[in-house]
Formats: sequence, C-alpha cells, structure tokens
Amino acid sequence: MTLEILSIGNELLSGHTINSNAAVIGQALLPNGFSIDRVTLLPDEVTLLKKGIEDAMERSTFIITTGGLGPTGDDLTRDVIAEIFNATLVYDEAIASDLIRRFGSDLPTLEDQAMVPKGAKVIPNTLGTAPGFVLEGQATLFVLPGVPSQMEAMLPAVIAHLEKHHTKSHYVESLYLCLLSEQAVDPYLRTLEKENPGIDIGICPGYGTLSVYVHGDDPKKLPPIRDQIGKKFAAHTYSTSNKLIEVALHEWMVKNKKTFAAAESCTGGHLAARLTAHPGSSDYFLGSVVSYSNKLKETGLGVSPKTLKTHGAVSKEVVLEMVQGIQKLTGADYAVATSGIAGPDGGTSDKPVGTVWTAIATPEKTFAALIPIKGSARNRALIIDYTVTYLLASLYRHIVYQTELYS
Repeated sequence: MTLEILSIGNELLSGHTINSNAAVIGQALLPNGFSIDRVTLLPDEVTLLKKGIEDAMERSTFIITTGGLGPTGDDLTRDVIAEIFNATLVYDEAIASDLIRRFGSDLPTLEDQAMVPKGAKVIPNTLGTAPGFVLEGQATLFVLPGVPSQMEAMLPAVIAHLEKHHTKSHYVESLYLCLLSEQAVDPYLRTLEKENPGIDIGICPGYGTLSVYVHGDDPKKLPPIRDQIGKKFAAHTYSTSNKLIEVALHEWMVKNKKTFAAAESCTGGHLAARLTAHPGSSDYFLGSVVSYSNKLKETGLGVSPKTLKTHGAVSKEVVLEMVQGIQKLTGADYAVATSGIAGPDGGTSDKPVGTVWTAIATPEKTFAALIPIKGSARNRALIIDYTVTYLLASLYRHIVYQTELYS
C-alpha cells in the first residue's frame, strides 16, 4: 500500500506560497505508523490537474489532496475529482446548516461551499467554509482544503480512516540535540545503523539544534536505540517530543517555579515572541525590554552612558549591564541580554556583521560571550534566530546538566 500527497495550487508552483501542508501531514502521519511515499505539486489547470490526479490513482492506494476547494474561479479540485469519479455534485443540508450557524444565512458562497460529490464522506471544516471529503474507488482520496489551519484540523479524521484501512509499515522515534555539529554526531549514528540491521537513522541540522530520527518497521526496537543516542550525547539532549528548545526551557522553568526575563537589542523581540508563542508562558516569563536605542538602554535598563561611549552598544560590557538591569527591573531568577550587528549593513572592520554579544544572569553569577556566528549564517534573519536559539540552549544546558555557560 502506498500513500501520496497531491499539493494543488499555482501559488505553490510559483513559490509565492511554501508547501508547508506536505510537511505537516508527514509529521502527523509518521508517528502513527504511516509514511508518505510521494509528494506531487499540481497546478490550477483542469487538464493537468485531472491527469495528475488520475496518474496518482494509478500508482498510489491512498491520496491526500490539499487545495482548490474554495469558491473562487481557480478552485477546481472538487469539480475535477467529481468528474473523475463520475459523481454529481449535490447540496448537503448538514453542511449548509453548519455554515449558516457559523457565518449567517447571507453568506454569499453558501450554495457553492455546501456542494460535495455524491457518495462522498464529509470531513467537517470547523474553521472555514470548504468541507473536506473522502471518496473511495480505484484509490481512496482524502480531499482537504489548502488553508493550513483548516487542513491540519481535519487530519485526525484522515488518520482514523487509515487506522482502519491501511497497514502500518513505518515508525519513527525522535531525539533533539542542541549546540552540537552534525559532524560530531553522524559517525556514531552510522555505527548504530550497522549494529542494527533494518534501522535507518536520519539527522536534520538546524541553526543551533539537531533533529535525529530513528526509523524502522518494528516499533519496539526504536526507543532503546533513541535512548542510546540520548545517553551518548546526554549533556546536549533536550527533548524526545518537541524540536523547539524554548519548549524544553519552558517546561523546566514551570516545573521548577523559576522566572525568566530578557533585554533585547539586535534580536528585536524575537526571543520574547518565541517564548510567548506557547500557552502558559506567563507562568514563568516576566517580559522583555527591546532597547534598540542607546537612550532606552540607559533609561530603561540602567546602562551607563560612559560604558556605551567607551565600549559601544555592541560589547561585552554593555550586555552585562543590560542583563543586570533587566534582572533588577523584573526580579527574574534568570535573564538574558543581546546586542549585535545583524546586518546587512552597519558592520565595521572591528565589529563586522554577525558580531553579537550576549549575556546570561543566573541567581549566582552573570556571564557574557560573543556568539560564534560563521560564514553562511551571516544573514539577518538567521543571525537573529540563531542568537536566540544559542542563548536558550546555553541556559538550558547549564540549568539541567550543570554545564559551563556557553560551552
């Protein structure tokens, strides 16, 4: 049995929209024992769309389509699939009643969005107007909207159907590491593969983190191998369930009833945004002062004008005063500070783009360090994101594994 994703939309082919749906579907299905065999992009053009779906039905047992269910002229998926299955479109009273309840009887697209192919099993859309549906024939099609939040909300129905009709064939266990290079980990993973036939271990590098995935067809064999990797790199392991280092820090802070605050300059609030993206962050995160100007560094954080004049805003001395200032202002147990040159302009021979000073304050001591940003990472967005990851990972390793800060 094979499983394929058809991502539909001209905006995906042009690059104006990133095909995030395929990644979300794959990540949702794999832990349940279902792996994606193929992802295909198709345009909003009747002939090519019809041929693409028919070709997929020839080679795949189960197909998940996303996109093309809305009420506009380029939304063709529903009509094309109805034609392929030789099914007429019928007005679904249950869908219509739900749309009226949520959007009112004057919804201009009501009649269009309540139409589904006859014989289809409806997957309700609780967030938008376009319902999903399942059609079974030569292949089984799960037809979902392209809006990511709406599509994701329908995935449990897809998984439930697969649980009944698709043989589980693939499993994965995850492990997430921080502040390690891919080269430092990969040789050990290849050794484990040789020692465990039938097991594949993948590694996906990020800026400051590594995602390790242990794959195989026997779910009982995978956790021990994952744990073996975690033991080997114990002081760098932060999760087996979530790749975001801020989630690991969040969980530790809440569990240990500690508080955290930040003083941000070059990161511009990105650190605070990453922390507060997760529910419950108010249980430990007290806030962040985004002191982009020297004046606010002085008035908001108590940085000395003399320090700024002598050493410049991007300096060890300034971030130390910033982190001490935010800790004093908030009373946080732990605090961090950032000040740097994220570019693309503003660098000098002494302080080129990518120069970022950071500081960490614990209940016992305050530390500062220059973030090691190299070559290809010297892109503004990457510098900002890497700085945040590096800071959070350094603090996490220190408080959980008692490592030296910035080690």
